[in-house]
Amino acid sequence: MQNRQVNMLKAAMPYTAPRLRKPMQILIQAQELALYMQKDEEEEIRACNMETVGDIEGMMESVREYCNEPEQETVNMVLNFVRAQNLYRRYRNYVSTYKNNSESGMMDFLMSQLSPEQRDMFNQMNHINSMASEDAV
Repeated sequence: MQNRQVNMLKAAMPYTAPRLRKPMQILIQAQELALYMQKDEEEEIRACNMETVGDIEGMMESVREYCNEPEQETVNMVLNFVRAQNLYRRYRNYVSTYKNNSESGMMDFLMSQLSPEQRDMFNQMNHINSMASEDAV
């Protein structure tokens, strides 16, 4: 059956007897699957840039909501590993880019990873902490 014939069946579906619709839908879906399997996969593979790894973190976040509790723990472990790996990679890039030999190099890097709002909050907390330390002395 060709794609044109499948489309004709789809167009005729609303006009068939209700008891025939389900078998007709199954036939249409089976034919669509067969046509899909016959397609040239080369085109799809070229479109999918196979040289880069996908967003593992995003995928794991999406999958986690459908997992039971033990599976969620495993997903969380993988996410923590991926995030730690990404943080380490960003730190290495930061160090190689800025060649920062000062003692504050790690602190500068960590601050660079925060959003502007998080940096403001950190600076406020740091200021409050330093004022409390001065009062204690």
